[in-house]
Amino acid sequence: MKIFSDSSVDFVKIEIKSDSKQKDWVFLLELADTVYHQIELSLIVTGDPAFPFFDVFSDKFGHRNYFATMVRNIPAETKALKAGLFPHQARKGLNIFDELLERLEKFALEMGKHLIETDPLAYNNAIFYEKKGFGYINGKNLMKDIDREFQPGGTLYNSLDNSSIFRQKKFWKSLRGRSWSIHDGILEENFGKMFDNVKMYKPIGKTLSVSTFNT
Repeated sequence: MKIFSDSSVDFVKIEIKSDSKQKDWVFLLELADTVYHQIELSLIVTGDPAFPFFDVFSDKFGHRNYFATMVRNIPAETKALKAGLFPHQARKGLNIFDELLERLEKFALEMGKHLIETDPLAYNNAIFYEKKGFGYINGKNLMKDIDREFQPGGTLYNSLDNSSIFRQKKFWKSLRGRSWSIHDGILEENFGKMFDNVKMYKPIGKTLSVSTFNT
């Protein structure tokens, strides 16, 4: 385990790998201070070493691609999709988020904080956080627009033309499928928008009831 922290910076990173050669992480957590002195959940990655690894975090030359946000590794992503994973996911996770959130809220309370903020990396992450009691600071209208346009007859629905494995028509009603098609560029192509500038929050000790995913 490695812990990166210093009194001169406003973040902490905890990193656990099964061995030094592991390309991903068993557990990776980054926390930071927000400009309003709350806690930001900057990054959380878990990976069960017992399951196959798909190197979506590197391009075809082996260079890191910032968690698949830069140059994509299409062969690895294709394998990940077929294995039932979401965009930016290299292997099956550990299913420990509920416990982590509970501990994080206790920590925040002890620190005198009243909010946890996070920027979801992908569409499916935003829906996941909704189910965990988060609401939106920015991006709720975008999420509603996406849901509307994936309904039958919508622009995104009509763009699911089976032209690639990432754009199967059946994806309109699947969280995983929608997210893969957005990762593949369907939102940008149709509306000139990237999935970004989405910011969410959860009040400490409270659960918000927000849902923007309908089928």
